[in-house]
Amino acid sequence: MRLAGVSIVRDEADIIEAWVRHNLHFLDHLYIVDDGSTDQTTRILEMLFKEGLPISLTLEKSPAAYHQGQRTTALVEQAMETAPWDFVFPLDGDEFIVAEDRAALEADLDAIGGYRLGGLNPRHYLMTDEDDLNEPCPLTRLRHVAVHDPYIFKVVVPGRLACERGFAVVDGNHRATKWDVPLPITLLPNVQLAHFPARSEAQLVSKGLAGYLRWTARTDFSNGAPDRLLEGVGILKEEHDIKVHALGRLAEALGPDRGGRTARLQPFVERRGEVRHPELARIFPYRRVLSATDDLVHAFKAALVENKELREGGATFQSRLLAAFSRKLKSLRRRLTALRHAQDLPKEPLGYS
Repeated sequence: MRLAGVSIVRDEADIIEAWVRHNLHFLDHLYIVDDGSTDQTTRILEMLFKEGLPISLTLEKSPAAYHQGQRTTALVEQAMETAPWDFVFPLDGDEFIVAEDRAALEADLDAIGGYRLGGLNPRHYLMTDEDDLNEPCPLTRLRHVAVHDPYIFKVVVPGRLACERGFAVVDGNHRATKWDVPLPITLLPNVQLAHFPARSEAQLVSKGLAGYLRWTARTDFSNGAPDRLLEGVGILKEEHDIKVHALGRLAEALGPDRGGRTARLQPFVERRGEVRHPELARIFPYRRVLSATDDLVHAFKAALVENKELREGGATFQSRLLAAFSRKLKSLRRRLTALRHAQDLPKEPLGYS
């Protein structure tokens, strides 16, 4: 069975190396788009590629607005054009496949057949007061998970289905559609997805603000903005200082979508691979927010220039049209005047020479 993963990542330097090494224990190849990272994410991925790991890296920064579903669908199509993958895993840069081994993963996938979406149950890791803040690696520092009933968090796409016209992955990779009709999903019983959405105060704040800026840039913002993202930004608006005092509430809003109020101890002991570049695993929150702001400013300026050019082009066309009409009108007037004068002239008498 041939398995691939696709992901669009941005500013995940604190876990991206661990993410690549771990998931390649279960997947044959990773197709990764770096969406304009401002930290060391790009450099880490380039180093892993030069190391010989089976990854395809594309540097492709999106404009101010972020349409994850459209871009993920395109990335799945790209993967299928490269090789005949049996299944493709759309993953975020903070999600780690958890299974006993590759054989157990393949057994679950084989059971659903090659034409039905698979579903992954999450294991959401939480920030708690018991975290060791001296531990730099979030995969080790975060040791508690949210308590919830199993549910379908992310989808796994059969290659045959991905190649059909009308197939699309929806924003968030939570489901997929064919001609906008939701496709049925079967939960994989022996596979989970370890998820680390909230890892530190700096990461949470920059994630919330940058995400909000990129969502507001979308024309369908009012209809599609995640409620929890808006809740998180609302919490930040209540803060009276740079230091976040309601960190727990913020982590709950921008963290896991279920079970965030109840936690149990479950360290991520299934982690595979060893990080070789821990010195690069740092985030730069101000860079992240300012980069998203710059994207909005540049997009706004580009729109202003385009609008100005269209207006000037329209005005030029209108003025040329009026000038041509004016010339035609003057010519017509001259002809009418000449014709009228010709009719008023006395006729020559017959026989006149």
